[in-house]
Amino acid sequence: MIRTVFLVIYNVCRFALNKLANWKRFDVHWLQRISPLCTLKVFQHGVIRVERNCEFAAYCDFEAHGDGVLEIGAGTYFNRYCMISAHECVTIGKHCMFGPGVKIFDNNHVHSPESGVSGKLTTGAISIGDNSWIASDSIILKGTHIGKNCVIGAGCIVRGEIPDGSVVVNKQDVMIR
Repeated sequence: MIRTVFLVIYNVCRFALNKLANWKRFDVHWLQRISPLCTLKVFQHGVIRVERNCEFAAYCDFEAHGDGVLEIGAGTYFNRYCMISAHECVTIGKHCMFGPGVKIFDNNHVHSPESGVSGKLTTGAISIGDNSWIASDSIILKGTHIGKNCVIGAGCIVRGEIPDGSVVVNKQDVMIR
């Protein structure tokens, strides 16, 4: 009980300071279960919006860069070590679940054979529909649109259109000799 009260007070203070520093660019409902070891960062003109009753476990790292927008729907759960990097737009629906170690990137670094990797980025919006489950260590890449009620299996790397109600699995052939 004492831990819960401390966590609520800590988060209210943390969100109030972020709200003062970022005003309309940081819109997080005060009723959340967010670990003190979770980070929510807004850079330049980025925006983070989190609806009520979400839960973020320890070591999650969520960032909105440049003009990027990160929106998370009500009742969504993130397990440990999840990461979201929004340089354009990442929209997550209501009542979604994310396993440990899920990574979501709406951006890639530009690369050329002549000059290698640069600091310039290409971006593509990501959306994840309501009631979807993204299992542990999955990676969601730029330009991905996952429909409602989907399951993305553990360890999958996803890019593109995933229709409503789909189950995506990583084909893993086990060979024992």
